Amino acid sequence: MLCQILVLCAVPLLLPILFRLALKLRLGIPMLYIVLALTVLHDWTRANPELADGILFALVGLVILSWAVTGARKICGFIGQCWEDLTEAELFAQRVRQARASGEYTISAGDLWY
Repeated sequence: MLCQILVLCAVPLLLPILFRLALKLRLGIPMLYIVLALTVLHDWTRANPELADGILFALVGLVILSWAVTGARKICGFIGQCWEDLTEAELFAQRVRQARASGEYTISAGDLWY
């Protein structure tokens, strides 16, 4: 009995968190389709289960594709930033070597990092 009361109290508290998580994961449109298919389009869903499932799988597939594209963009940005940092470090090292060769003790690094 106590367990049922706790579940009834916990579900309303967890639903907003689950909805926010679903929206953050870009699952809002598939979730809306599921709600519509189970309520408004229930007769159509029962008459065309293969088509309804295919649409749902296509929506989830598009979500997964958007995750892959976002991940690839972040990886490319990270690699580009690492390449840029490596190039700037090499340019700074070259300036240090040139300064040592000419006997200078100061190096201008103002234009390397901003």
